Amino acid sequence: MTQSIGWHKDKWLDIENIYISANDRGLKFGDGIFETILIKNNNPILIDEHIQRLENSSRVLNISLNFNKSYLKDIISVGIQKLSLKENQLGSIRVNYSRGLNIGRSIRINKNQQDYDINNLWIEFYHIKPDFSPISTFISQTEKKNQHSLINQCKTFSYNQSIQVLIEANKKLFDDSLMLNTSNELCCGSTFNILLKRDDIWTTPRKESGCLQGIMVKKAIELKIIKEELILPKFYKNDILIAINSLSCRQINRVNDIEFTTTFDPKYFWDLLYK
Repeated sequence: MTQSIGWHKDKWLDIENIYISANDRGLKFGDGIFETILIKNNNPILIDEHIQRLENSSRVLNISLNFNKSYLKDIISVGIQKLSLKENQLGSIRVNYSRGLNIGRSIRINKNQQDYDINNLWIEFYHIKPDFSPISTFISQTEKKNQHSLINQCKTFSYNQSIQVLIEANKKLFDDSLMLNTSNELCCGSTFNILLKRDDIWTTPRKESGCLQGIMVKKAIELKIIKEELILPKFYKNDILIAINSLSCRQINRVNDIEFTTTFDPKYFWDLLYK
């Protein structure tokens, strides 16, 4: 059974055999964008929403991404077939796009990097098991989100800040980290959005906090399940706090010294939003 497979330069390859040039701006500078898509029942879930966010990221960062959507969907369809998932198995797709090869040592963008190049696109397919296990979290004391930064609207290759807050949390024996913005407003986790239930009302940090607009959160807002609010990092023991992204949904059972007493099955949101 194929556990993973990749596509690059119109060829199907083992993931380990996809090679990126040392002069690629995605490798040198983290100058690239991506999306992660769930495969369920051998279908790419919410694919149009992910493609739209990929296009939005390209516009914000001035990366030319004038690709044919039907062509991309055809590649994804073939990749899912090659992954050979059984009916009850889940998979993931990561669509990557780099700005391309750099000329010289400067970070300056050259004119010939303004045009879409299919060679800058590569796609990864994996078998996965969704994670519903509870986690403990620590509010980072070293890193904060700049709520005014346009980068917050994009999924980019650069995960340095997320890696640092995860290291910080792990050193203090927590599973993961929560992040505030520069106004000390609750923003997001290292790689996830946050849902908070208090007084029977579900809320999520407002987009003005600097959090990435998650596909799952956006759908929950559209379904009027949750609403955006300014949330301060003050928690109560009977709060329900959820960490959610496209591939996992977990209850946060502890933030710093606060241990929550109310249990909740996070699979509820998973099934509701991916129905």
